[in-house]
Amino acid sequence: MRLSMFVTVLLATFVAKAEVGFKNGNNITAVLSQGEITVHCQDSGMPGGPTFGAFRCQEEILLTGEYDYFVGPQGVKGDNVSLTATHEDGSQRTKSVGYDSEKGQSTKTINLWIATLLQRPLLNPGKNVVAYKISLDGKTTSSGQFVATVKDGGRKVCSRRGVYWSNNSSDCQSGNNMCWRYFQDNNYCL
Repeated sequence: MRLSMFVTVLLATFVAKAEVGFKNGNNITAVLSQGEITVHCQDSGMPGGPTFGAFRCQEEILLTGEYDYFVGPQGVKGDNVSLTATHEDGSQRTKSVGYDSEKGQSTKTINLWIATLLQRPLLNPGKNVVAYKISLDGKTTSSGQFVATVKDGGRKVCSRRGVYWSNNSSDCQSGNNMCWRYFQDNNYCL
């Protein structure tokens, strides 16, 4: 009877550890989406502004989503989780968010891939060793690590050119807003 209980506890521990990682999985594919757009702008109080723009749009996305929840081991109490990813080149990036013990996951999604002036992603292409530390009131209740791999899924090209109209002449100077809309309209060419 004791051996059976030990095997059950050991199996439950192994299953809990196997589930640690990102909610949508730890094997992630990145795809470079590309397309072309034309933007026509109407004068909206800025005389002399451009009335036409043509842009080549591209954005690399993760097929499982650029943001995801961290899922911790079952039955661990905590109110915060800190994730530190060590990339193949040795660089590191850390993200800390709230942790919901009831759900066994982070309270918010974590930026895995989006890089802007104000934010940096947790992951890089290739193998990322992610160390996690769950804490409750500042005291560590669980820690460990898992591997998240981002592989190259190639390039997808949208089959049609996008044509957009805007009342904002800056959309004809920079296609960023309209490129975002174009990819949304075309499901990132997938």
